[in-house]
Amino acid sequence: MEYKDYYNILGVKKNATADEIKKAFRKLAKKYHPDKNKGNAQAEEKFKEIGEANEALSDPEKRKKYDRLGKDWKKYEQAGGGPGGFDWSQYSGGGGQRTQYTGDIGDLFGGGDGDFSDFFSNLFGGEFS
Repeated sequence: MEYKDYYNILGVKKNATADEIKKAFRKLAKKYHPDKNKGNAQAEEKFKEIGEANEALSDPEKRKKYDRLGKDWKKYEQAGGGPGGFDWSQYSGGGGQRTQYTGDIGDLFGGGDGDFSDFFSNLFGGEFS
């Protein structure tokens, strides 16, 4: 995906005010609106691009992310970046609870009376006995 300079798309400077961004968006949206450009695929694509730029730059929080992260601002947001951070609970099996194994570790590798070498023998076919 190529980098899109939202400021350039809207034709404003990086230090543009919210009002300047709003005016630029409205002017361009009116010019490239699909109702005014029926059947013009380029105008439709430009209209979508203008909307995308406006989405990022018209919201102060999204604009900060865009200024800091560039084109990846939205991926960062979707991945859970932001004030609350990433929510790892969706990947933990027990909702954040831990399970601790209290048996003999040998039980895991060969049935109680076995040892680690039995485990590797079973795994690699006895090549390392």
